[in-house]
Amino acid sequence: MNTDITDQTPSILCSDVHKSFQSGEAVHHVLKGISLEIKAGHLTLVVGPSGSGKSTLLSVLSGLLAPSEGTVTTLGIDLWSLPANKIDAFRLQNCSFVFQGFNLFSSLTAMQQVILPLQYAGIPEKNAITQARETLQRVGLGHRLNTRPLTLSGGEKQRVAIARAMAKDPKLIFADEPTSALDSENGQIVIGLLHRAAREFGATVLCVTHDPRLLKHADRVIEIEDGVITNDTCGANTKTVKKERSV
Repeated sequence: MNTDITDQTPSILCSDVHKSFQSGEAVHHVLKGISLEIKAGHLTLVVGPSGSGKSTLLSVLSGLLAPSEGTVTTLGIDLWSLPANKIDAFRLQNCSFVFQGFNLFSSLTAMQQVILPLQYAGIPEKNAITQARETLQRVGLGHRLNTRPLTLSGGEKQRVAIARAMAKDPKLIFADEPTSALDSENGQIVIGLLHRAAREFGATVLCVTHDPRLLKHADRVIEIEDGVITNDTCGANTKTVKKERSV
């Protein structure tokens, strides 16, 4: 899957995306005309200072938050033209999420954490059990199948979350600060797993991060500040394209 990004049809295409929030008479413009293409089989990082719009962009592209203006075409579908129930169904079928806070259920074992979304996706129980076990083994937790979050380390919890995200072989994986609560060793393991999901399984992996340790693992780095893209670097040997900031 290590192919030239420029040779592929984008799995996500957004055009002139704006997002504003209103509080009383005040309007806060968070995204200011974002246009970009994201390809499958690559790990794409979105970086920038706090308040730059990174997480808002991730939410808009993943179907969690409607843009104020602009279009998002995902896997060939005009995402925000769909009714809410169809967007929910699209996310369930095609998307997985990894968050900073792990979002694990305290009463469920690692196996049960991974089985649950598979069952929601309509996968028969026997197949769900097999897929969950295989995916946990893939992330190095084959010996922790029946362990609950209370006795897992932070790195292990995030690997359970990644196994949960990967188990249904999603076309799209969205990660929001997946390594910020982890030490260096576990952070490297987690970003390696996300990169593997892109390279070996052909997923589109879009990751928002403050973590500079991740930059060397990325196939592409998109820098955002004050709601606009200021820099876009595709691959280690691809030239950097400077973006003019909007006034």
